[in-house]
Amino acid sequence: MFIFKNIILVTHNSSWWKNIKYRHESAVFLSEQRKLGWKFIYKVVLVKSYPNKDTRTFSKYYLKKRLRN
Repeated sequence: MFIFKNIILVTHNSSWWKNIKYRHESAVFLSEQRKLGWKFIYKVVLVKSYPNKDTRTFSKYYLKKRLRN
């Protein structure tokens, strides 16, 4: 039996230094989740449905963890 979790993280930015910053923060967070026993299933890139000045791109990560009895 598994527990499932969805997480939304920033994975891209048009600025090169912000891109590095956001990718690093997301990678560190996912690494911490992996240490806690969560396993990556798949990732979906979220499409912006409205025009705005925000240049970040968000991704939705799906994780699972086995239940311990």
